[in-house]
Amino acid sequence: MNSVQETVRQILDDIKQQGLSKALEYTEQFDGVRLEPDQVLVDVASLPDPSLNPDQKEAIDFAASQIRQFHQATKPSSTEVDPVPGLHLEERLVPLNRVGIYVPNGQYPLVSSLLMSAIPAQVAGVNDLIAAIAPRSPLESNPLWVYALKVTGIRTVLRLGGAQAIAIMGYGFDGFPPVDLIAGPGNQFVAQAKQELFRQSVVGIDVIAGPSEVLVITGEIDEKQAEVAALDLLAQAEHAPDAHAYFVSWNALAIKTVQNMVAQWTTDHQGILGQIDWITVDSPEEAVRFANQVAPEHLGLIGQDAESLAEGIKTAGALFVGWLAGQALGDYVAGPSHVLPTGGTGRFLGGLSTRTFMRRMSVIATDDDLPEAFLRAGQVLASLEGLKFHEQSLRTRLIRKASQGISQ
Repeated sequence: MNSVQETVRQILDDIKQQGLSKALEYTEQFDGVRLEPDQVLVDVASLPDPSLNPDQKEAIDFAASQIRQFHQATKPSSTEVDPVPGLHLEERLVPLNRVGIYVPNGQYPLVSSLLMSAIPAQVAGVNDLIAAIAPRSPLESNPLWVYALKVTGIRTVLRLGGAQAIAIMGYGFDGFPPVDLIAGPGNQFVAQAKQELFRQSVVGIDVIAGPSEVLVITGEIDEKQAEVAALDLLAQAEHAPDAHAYFVSWNALAIKTVQNMVAQWTTDHQGILGQIDWITVDSPEEAVRFANQVAPEHLGLIGQDAESLAEGIKTAGALFVGWLAGQALGDYVAGPSHVLPTGGTGRFLGGLSTRTFMRRMSVIATDDDLPEAFLRAGQVLASLEGLKFHEQSLRTRLIRKASQGISQ
């Protein structure tokens, strides 16, 4: 067990045993903010309408509209099947009742993460949405947060961050029932806390998220394509020191050109950047094989040679095709959620969508016309498995059906 796991498990155990008071102690320790119990929950409806810069308001409205439109169009629906007379089947999609949205609130307000997590839940039909936002400053003092919260239909804000916010959403406290699922990105402590509570069957989670990733593939490219490829690499690398970017090409000139572009853009850069790997492959086919093996969070195809490979990409969290389709477009305004699987989990997981906030429930309904073949076949299979009462339950139904003179 590493130090992050140990720390998170200690936090979760303490809050499970001692409740909100311990969460407030951790908040003072980690965030430097002392909160009283009655300051932890904020009713969004009670917040005054914010005075917002028109450009900011327009941008939030535009992004929210695009996100909502995409998720309304892709929301799945329940399915009904009547395979034979007497048997009615359904796959019923039921929205979760209560969902917690974790929103990072560090140096900058990540309003986009609130939009990308909460709007799909709202479209899915979730009845009760809660946002956990670390208490860096009074909520009402940040009009961006207030406006975005009202746009997304959030009812309540939990003024906690980090693993302590995850613990409180998972375990609940007096007057605050636990949530059914926690969604949204966060740092390694947040990600570990979500996974631990999921492992304990306390709460559902959206994706297994880790450090941000991008993989960009190009063949022959021109100057504008090389420049945006370099910026896509840097856009992910600037997330954190552990972010990872890959540039993959079979074209030596493309690699050299993009490397020069990266060097130019970072000449005066003072911040920390994650790692960029330069991968030379022998062919487009090898580039696709490498990409599908890595299963990156974001995968960009830039230039005609690379864009033609789109059908072969199977494991990316999100695929971006064309020089205008950069990851930043997907992060803010394209529509699909930017909460995506990382660390190779794209091989078996997809990104956040309305499906994240709905559960599938099978419905099996019968009437007296149900063919006896179903009961007989089930009875035989139960006998083969040695499950006595399974077999008897089917045998009894068959006998009772026959005694009523109902047979096929």
